[in-house]
Amino acid sequence: AWGSCSLTSLLCLLKPLPARARRVVFEDEVMPSGRPSGRVPTAEEGKKPGVRSVPPGLAPQPRAVPDYVVKYPAIRSPRQREGYKGVFQDQLAEYMELLGEVRAARQKLGELEGAMGRLPRHATSKTDSAFLEKQQRCEYLKKKLTHIKARIQEYDRDARDSAVYF
Repeated sequence: AWGSCSLTSLLCLLKPLPARARRVVFEDEVMPSGRPSGRVPTAEEGKKPGVRSVPPGLAPQPRAVPDYVVKYPAIRSPRQREGYKGVFQDQLAEYMELLGEVRAARQKLGELEGAMGRLPRHATSKTDSAFLEKQQRCEYLKKKLTHIKARIQEYDRDARDSAVYF
């Protein structure tokens, strides 16, 4: 859709990105029911009788741990290694597709911004929710795939180091 627009057409900025094939959601990416949502109570909810609150500056800040760090611990068996490898290969294809789309959109954005430098700013793909979602998903997959690949390499290294040679 980007290539079909001329640089002078402001309508080009309003066109939605083309629909992408339906995203496959893996079991490890779905939050099981019954788990807390991670929602923090509002200040009003925290003001219940008999409940002391910690002063705002002293409250410990939770550190978010990516889900894949918990769901993909160190590999303990060849079967588990193959499972990790399968997830890696499946999601690598999605990552590569998203990466290509994000790079193309960024390049087109640069071209458009250069051509429209003297015009008043209008909403661009930088604020387009579909683009931002793709960009965030791409970054998430990059980190997840890096983690899984490191686990596989760690397992292979440990298996090689513990091998007995005669």
